[in-house]
Amino acid sequence: MLDEPYRWVEAIRNRREYLEDQLRDASPVVGLAYAEGVLLLTTTPGPRKLFEVYNDIAFAAIGHPADLEKLRKAVIDIAHLEAFNLSSSDVSLQRLVHLGLGPLMKTAFDEIFRSPYIARAMVAELDPANPGERFYTIEADGSFSSAGNAAAVAGARKSEEAVAAHLAALDPAALPLEGALSGVLEAWALGALLSEREEEGEPGEEEMRAFLARAGQERRFEAAVLDRSLPTRTKFRLLPAGYLAEALAPYTS
Repeated sequence: MLDEPYRWVEAIRNRREYLEDQLRDASPVVGLAYAEGVLLLTTTPGPRKLFEVYNDIAFAAIGHPADLEKLRKAVIDIAHLEAFNLSSSDVSLQRLVHLGLGPLMKTAFDEIFRSPYIARAMVAELDPANPGERFYTIEADGSFSSAGNAAAVAGARKSEEAVAAHLAALDPAALPLEGALSGVLEAWALGALLSEREEEGEPGEEEMRAFLARAGQERRFEAAVLDRSLPTRTKFRLLPAGYLAEALAPYTS
């Protein structure tokens, strides 16, 4: 097949269609900067989707649980190797993506005789050197893009775009954690609804609130923060289930 360029291009096209089909129904991961740090939120039927990578860097993804675990281990190994060979201050989000995750996922995607990573990933850094690179999103083919105050990965492109537009209206510097959590819950609901519905147009506020009310009863929400106010070297912490239940209470009552 490698001697026949047309067949190779066709195989790559088939892989893209396969990945889109596999990821279509995934629950979005939403990331937002707030006054004291960075907040990540999603829902999961079982295995965790939000993880610490290195001190002030977090990893999240949608896709096959086994591939998410492979990517999680890979990015942690890359970060610790970087710290060992250079120093902890040299472990940056940009280097992890440009020199690590991006090439890793591209290699798996291009080698058509092996399975690609069935995943879309997001990584976030608490206080990057460039504020416009607080978030990176990485596609299954290894392509990536950066964002400043908010980002999302979802099963449908229209969901990611709608979530980003919704969060763009928020002012991170003025947001306490409670306000940020309310904002990402509504953004998640918008993204999840758009992934599920077939009709065109964005859902209204009442539809989103009703969807969040059902989700609060039927799904398990997971949220984590990179909190610069923590006195420890690691700034990552998962938010307790009770805290999330309180945030969902206005929608479920």
